[in-house]
Amino acid sequence: MSTTAVTERRAIPRSRTFWKGTVLFPGGLRSTECTVRNFTHRGARLDCGGVGDLPDHFQLKIPQKGETFDCSVTWRRPPDIGVAFVAEKPSGTDSLSDKLKALELQNRKLMRRLNERDSD
Repeated sequence: MSTTAVTERRAIPRSRTFWKGTVLFPGGLRSTECTVRNFTHRGARLDCGGVGDLPDHFQLKIPQKGETFDCSVTWRRPPDIGVAFVAEKPSGTDSLSDKLKALELQNRKLMRRLNERDSD
């Protein structure tokens, strides 16, 4: 009787976890809960339930680790997704113009929400 071993394709094996996580959508206007099923310093597998509209890039907050990670989706097999943690850009690499554009966009979104709330 022979046994077939499952080959690990990852460069770094992930630790099994059952942590609560929060997916923070870009712009900070929306979030959704998930379960972190496995984890390494390079990425994770997330169980996001039936949420099918997750963006390709988002932040993942893991309270048990006390950290928030910038993520890029590497694969999707609902209800799970695989993410790679994106290294942060060194501070000062964003141009002042880019920062101003991002703040103006955020300001417009907030003003729109306030106007919608006031019209109700």
